[in-house]
Amino acid sequence: MHLWVELDGMRYEVDALSPLELAQPLNFYGDQPQAFGLGRAQARAVEGGDFVGDVRRGGSVNCEAIELIPHGHGTHTEGVGHISAERVPVGELASEALIPAVVLRVATRSLAESGDSSEGKSSPDDRVICTSELRASLARAEVAPAFRRAIVIATSGEGAAAPLRDYSGKNPAFLTAEALAWLLEQGCEHLLIDLPSIDREDDGGTTPAHRAYFELDAEVGPSDAGRRRTITELIDVPEAAVEGPYLLSLRFARFMLDASPSRPILYRARPDTETP
Repeated sequence: MHLWVELDGMRYEVDALSPLELAQPLNFYGDQPQAFGLGRAQARAVEGGDFVGDVRRGGSVNCEAIELIPHGHGTHTEGVGHISAERVPVGELASEALIPAVVLRVATRSLAESGDSSEGKSSPDDRVICTSELRASLARAEVAPAFRRAIVIATSGEGAAAPLRDYSGKNPAFLTAEALAWLLEQGCEHLLIDLPSIDREDDGGTTPAHRAYFELDAEVGPSDAGRRRTITELIDVPEAAVEGPYLLSLRFARFMLDASPSRPILYRARPDTETP
């Protein structure tokens, strides 16, 4: 099945049969991604009276209760409700079936080397995602501005992402203040990253990148634009997802909470040179 979409007066062909999964698998009984020292996500058979929710133990069905913390247990999407006093539910966000997106691949640098800065707690040796790397990747991607609504960041180098990793206490890379401002300048409404947070693991409790992205004012709350934005963290960007334009399906449970486990999927978009 092929789709054709029109953006900024140009037509693009989308191969809907070649999806690129960005979600990491969450195996409740095996290896799983973790962060912030929150321990493992767990599942157990429901039991009550004569009922046991495990066919292997004689039950008629499998029925499990799960315990997970979206922010530390795998791929998840969050909204401004993550950092605001107002409970803005993530389940009301990103309702579009497909969102124009661009994949950017960046190498981490030390904060001192990057020439950028951090508004929170930091060290010159911290590994960061900086403006110069993002700019260079966007230039290589060669996408129309319409594709910058969703920006997918894949990292490499020291402090970068690794599938099914436990990041707790590892001080993984994070976004500099200038990099975050640059993303907003591009019109980013949905930010996806393969690290556990856009902020430093220990940021002193200030979450500067989150607050800047959601445009959260301590007195008046988030901006209208900030209320509509999402951040998806702990994704896994496959090698097949080269720099360039895509359509993003961003699906997650309709939880009336600040965050939800999610399953983002990319579909490559190519300029259409023929009329279907």
